[in-house]
Amino acid sequence: MTSSSIPDGTTISLFQQHWRVYHIMVEENFLCHREVYAHLHDTLAELEGPFRFLDVGCGDAACVAVALRGTRVAFYHGIDLAPEALVEAQINLGNLPCRVSLEVGDYANALHHRTAPADVVWIGLSLHHSRQLAKRAVLRDVRRILVPGGLLMFYENTRRDGESRDQWLARWDLQRPAWTAYSDADWTMMRDHVRAADYPETCSDWHRLAEAAGFRDVRELFVAPADLFRMYAMA
Repeated sequence: MTSSSIPDGTTISLFQQHWRVYHIMVEENFLCHREVYAHLHDTLAELEGPFRFLDVGCGDAACVAVALRGTRVAFYHGIDLAPEALVEAQINLGNLPCRVSLEVGDYANALHHRTAPADVVWIGLSLHHSRQLAKRAVLRDVRRILVPGGLLMFYENTRRDGESRDQWLARWDLQRPAWTAYSDADWTMMRDHVRAADYPETCSDWHRLAEAAGFRDVRELFVAPADLFRMYAMA
């Protein structure tokens, strides 16, 4: 990262406020981060040769750093819009036995202009912020940069077939009693974000988007207990 990407004090304060709420969510495993990143690790550990790993919307990369331990990762590249998160990512990735590169920017734009190949692309809870046409463009760009035999994996908000966004949001709200580590203010902040920014696709939508992007093999690796999120592998 360059010095021009260093955030000012006001930006850092706002970032830390939201990041605290996010960290509670991860630490309490509200969205099944432990199970998902265990699946990611197991899949990566099965790869026979060294691989180049592209982390799309990487955030602080804390969970990915753990998932990559004990694998044959040869190069890690992370993209995120928040330079503050990448400051933390640099620390969290420091013990990986590979070269690490971090890029500040919009991941959709970065992927559209990317020419460097990747063996594995990971998207963890970032793609659902885009509408369907934008998701399709991202998947096409990922397919373009993946090497033959390469793998895309992602964990994203997913509606049941036949379920509307409003119905999915109503089921999201049912989680409140279980999220006991959140204050009412924390929950409201998260709920407002989800209602404003989350656009989950259905299970069938993901399969159609994958086919349109050129993927031929789609596997469902994990379904969250509340059936609000699903993990896929595409090749």
